[in-house]
Amino acid sequence: MSKSPILMWFRRDLRLGDHEALTAACRSGRPVIPVFIHDDLVAGLGAAPKMRLGLSVADLAKSLEDKGSRLILRRGDALACLRALINDTGAGAIYWSRAYDPDSIARDKTVKAALKDDGTTAESFTGHVLFEPWTVETKTGGFYKVYTPMWKSVRGNDVPQALPTPGSIPQPDSWPTSDGLDDWQMDKPMQRGAEILASHCTVGESAASHRLGAFIAHRVDSYVKNRDIPGVDGTSGLSENLTYGEISPRTCWHSGWKALNDGKSDAEVFLKELVWREFAYHLAYHTPRITSDNWKADWDAFPWNEDERLAEVKAWKQGRTGIRRCRHARDVCDRHDAQSRTDDRRLLSDQASVVSLEDWDELVCRLPD
Repeated sequence: MSKSPILMWFRRDLRLGDHEALTAACRSGRPVIPVFIHDDLVAGLGAAPKMRLGLSVADLAKSLEDKGSRLILRRGDALACLRALINDTGAGAIYWSRAYDPDSIARDKTVKAALKDDGTTAESFTGHVLFEPWTVETKTGGFYKVYTPMWKSVRGNDVPQALPTPGSIPQPDSWPTSDGLDDWQMDKPMQRGAEILASHCTVGESAASHRLGAFIAHRVDSYVKNRDIPGVDGTSGLSENLTYGEISPRTCWHSGWKALNDGKSDAEVFLKELVWREFAYHLAYHTPRITSDNWKADWDAFPWNEDERLAEVKAWKQGRTGIRRCRHARDVCDRHDAQSRTDDRRLLSDQASVVSLEDWDELVCRLPD
């Protein structure tokens, strides 16, 4: 068996527990070199997501250090960075967790094909979903375009138990050079809002685990009622942690089922929300155009208002509509979109679209910093 190192390429799976790719790398008996790459997809993130990702990368680096390992940081084209690391370390394989959005899929196909041509093993593993998109089909063989039938289909499906955190991560004889995370300045686009945003984030694998535990112990049994009350801490709050892979959906799924079996009936709605997340990823995988275009081509002809000078448009952008509920939603979304409730985002988009006939996507792009 080859003892050449394995590059463990972290992306949106920034944790050590329930991590198929990392577990496989550690079980191989070969040295493992954890890597994070600041590539074009990272560079294209908005100010808040980019800053939040930076916080998660820092937490992952600390977790790896606690295990006697390191997180190697490189910036640039993903394939070029991986090839450089192969040259620096003699790595014979690269492992990563699959992603399901069209941009990531395009990148990963290019990387995998090129590495295989180079003679390097490139292996991907299940990513941040419960059910990979090609494993769930309707009775006629297509993908689900409506949520409820999908929920009924997958509700009883077997979901493997979460994998434990590796006891140790085999180290290489020598480490390649790494960028400094501070040098990337991932919080710089947030300017003076960085400190405010950071105070509203719950970052990292350990924090996410505690957040799930507190939700299951104290709030899931009143989830149906309280999740729709803005002034009540009634949701799980796990969206930001799931977004960056600080906790796995499998961990959330099994915790939800345990709560349901323990008599907390509202836990079923929490499980349904997890499947809503799956549904969105499945739609993006099967119909990638929806990540940038309308679901139906007929909607392209909608007569959106494009005049930013209108008073109602200015009021919406400045949070001065006079509607307190809308102002609250705007404040929450400004602090961190991943922590905002679905109701908050829906309310803002509805107000923009219905009241001022503004295209939500276009309007958001023109918001002031």
